[in-house]
Amino acid sequence: MTKSYGGRALKKSIRVYTNDPENEKISLQLAGMVKKFVTLKPSKVFLKGTVGERIFQTVEIIPGTEESFKILNVNALKGEDFRQSIKEIEIDGQPAYELTVENTRQTEGRYFDKIFMITDRTDQAPISVIVSGYIEKPEASIPESEEGAPVSETEPESAVD
Repeated sequence: MTKSYGGRALKKSIRVYTNDPENEKISLQLAGMVKKFVTLKPSKVFLKGTVGERIFQTVEIIPGTEESFKILNVNALKGEDFRQSIKEIEIDGQPAYELTVENTRQTEGRYFDKIFMITDRTDQAPISVIVSGYIEKPEASIPESEEGAPVSETEPESAVD
């Protein structure tokens, strides 16, 4: 999934009510193009795996075509279950960023958080990425009989005469 900030046509209309008897209602229309600020590929991070394995995902952060920006700061809301790093890259010859989010949780469970990236563009809100994780226990190995069926480790096999 891709998330874009801006980059779409905007058309709004409103009605204004006045106390002028000849112009009691006036309709106003506003139309324009909102320029795309940034595209995120993918727009969310989902870290799923088992305890002890390396689990990570990268997000491409592609500035809009009009004005570029620099990412000044990257912070997580809580930042307890993962670490994040960012590096400058190029995509199709244009400057971009790659955000890497890596799980650090060592216990099973779910978590949710959000990463905020502050840019040098004071006219724009921080860029945000939702992070969710689902970490499972590693499965214990189950011994198998010769036929491939699991053998119970707690009950001995009984002999039938």
